[in-house]
Amino acid sequence: MIRVCNLHKSFGELKVLNGIDLTIEKGEIVVILGPSGSGKSTLLRCLNCMEDPTSGEVWFHDVNLADMKVDINVHRQKMCMVFQHFNLFNNKTVLQNLTLAPIYVAKKADRKARLRKLFKRPYEAADIRSAKEIKASAEEKAMELLAKVGLQEKAGEYPSKLSGGQKQRVAIVRALAMEPDVMLFDEPTSALDPEMVGEVLEVMKELAHEGMTMVVVTHEMGFAREVASRVLFIDEGIIMEEGTPEQVFNHPQHPRTQLFLSKVL
Repeated sequence: MIRVCNLHKSFGELKVLNGIDLTIEKGEIVVILGPSGSGKSTLLRCLNCMEDPTSGEVWFHDVNLADMKVDINVHRQKMCMVFQHFNLFNNKTVLQNLTLAPIYVAKKADRKARLRKLFKRPYEAADIRSAKEIKASAEEKAMELLAKVGLQEKAGEYPSKLSGGQKQRVAIVRALAMEPDVMLFDEPTSALDPEMVGEVLEVMKELAHEGMTMVVVTHEMGFAREVASRVLFIDEGIIMEEGTPEQVFNHPQHPRTQLFLSKVL
């Protein structure tokens, strides 16, 4: 599903990624570990081109997202990201946060369908819906997802009224509302109080069991051991070690991996 080829990223003189090669298959849960400043988050942001690679290629569904001719926004709809600090819109309710992007995308598709009809091009009648129908459909889907994470009663609340764990669960649901093929998680629990970490990890575990393809940057070693299908250890902008959780945690081969794990386990 995702193929990264010789990926480099520099910020001025600072080289952050130094030739990353990586393949992620459909249904995999890939957990990325490493010390602060190792390039983990930069790699994640390069996957959906929130950061433009300095050089190299990022292929997603056989499209090179690093090609400047590609409309990245079209493909980014299917590769959603959950951030460390939630990034919810504070002036909108939970329900509005969840429906904003789906409504916009549906209305955009509706306009295209109407243009196809105007110019007598092939179209599906079901593609054309009223604004009221689009909004109702998005809200119905949003409420289903909120129920899935136990937050349906918070639909009318503003983010300022939510706990950190609730905000992150809403952020995950917001990504799910776009029906992505891949979800990217950038240290989704690092900004939470310890007692709120579990409720977010449970949602992520459920997604993993349902077959969602996930790439997760995290310091939650228990989650990596239990859920990951593959673990990567990154430092100095390169993948120093990768393997199953059992291989990486119980039998690390690289001295840098051994040193890192000795400090965090």
